[in-house]
Amino acid sequence: MSTIGLDGVLSWAQAHHVAATCSGALPSVKARLDEAAGGILSRALATLADDPAHDAAAFHGYAVCGEGPWSLVLDTTVGPGEAVSVRAGDAIPHHTDAVLALSDSVSETSSSGSVHVFACDPLSGVPDERARPDFGTGIIRQGDLGPAGRELVAAGSIVTPGVLALAAATGHDTIDIVKPPTVGLIVLGRSLLSHGMPREGRVRDALGMTIPSFISANGGIGNPAKRAPDTAELLLTEIDDANVDVIITTGSTEPAPGNHVRQVIGDLNARWLIDGVSVTPGAQMLMARLPDGRILVGLPGNPAAALAGLVTLVGPLLRSMSGRTNVIDHPTGVLLDDAPPADYADDTRLAPVRRELRDGATLLRPIPEDGPAGLVGWARADAVAICPPGAGYRGDVLHYIPLS
Repeated sequence: MSTIGLDGVLSWAQAHHVAATCSGALPSVKARLDEAAGGILSRALATLADDPAHDAAAFHGYAVCGEGPWSLVLDTTVGPGEAVSVRAGDAIPHHTDAVLALSDSVSETSSSGSVHVFACDPLSGVPDERARPDFGTGIIRQGDLGPAGRELVAAGSIVTPGVLALAAATGHDTIDIVKPPTVGLIVLGRSLLSHGMPREGRVRDALGMTIPSFISANGGIGNPAKRAPDTAELLLTEIDDANVDVIITTGSTEPAPGNHVRQVIGDLNARWLIDGVSVTPGAQMLMARLPDGRILVGLPGNPAAALAGLVTLVGPLLRSMSGRTNVIDHPTGVLLDDAPPADYADDTRLAPVRRELRDGATLLRPIPEDGPAGLVGWARADAVAICPPGAGYRGDVLHYIPLS
């Protein structure tokens, strides 16, 4: 790639690693169940009480005390010769000796309206006044299924709908998750249109609505994009006012007069992390740490180059900050056709591909990057193949980043 105006250009692998490791997971927070979906558990989800929380009936039947037959009563306690109707999971009355299953019992109503319950002989199945269940039969003792504090879902797990359902069923109102990173987006440029067809030398903003969706998919919370002309004063104000963990800018990353992102990074005494990457597309992406610890990511204004910057820098950064593991542990597949060549011999080529599964093997089919703004390939792709310098030919085994 051309290194004119860029300092300390990194290889794609180096830049990707810097983005994944420059900021660890954010602190733990308590989140309501309705706002925790997609987060990462910072503490294991555990039971709040013994399971069951009380001695309970193992099946439908009668809680009995003493010898039978038993008089059916409606009470929270049973005395000798009494029975109370229970359902599976019900708390059993005090002084219960055993639970007699419905299938092993017969009830009879006397002329006075009282009900008596008889146990059946286990061999003949015939009601027998002398038959009774063994002491403790049909009773699940408190904590038998698990004591309070038993781990249900390990820390580091994604909060899926199933985790939310389990948390609610267990009695949780909040759960502990890694704080999702908040992200501010500043779209720079005077000539961008927010709606309608490109016209009069102006083009549509293709990133203001695209980047927030990528942020959400990678564990972050994206604030609405701010459109702004590319002036140093405005950029300084917007960055200073942004109460976020990460700031993303689009456009103005080329080291040329009139582009102010690099100037502002210097004015803010930020620490450069990445100034250029040997990659096609997106070579002029950048990253810096502001004095207060916030991370600034500058993406090129070209939409395809910006998408390349998202998967190279923003994806691993947000996934690391939100507590996800294996941030840069990418799967591999076999390239079915030659990928488009990189701009320079030392560039890594990021090639949009479609995945195909044949006989248990993942195959990667490159998609031509044509159409408006060269985005058809990115729109049709479900992954991006990482083609290091000298690679990208049919039959190569390459790492890839899933897009869906």
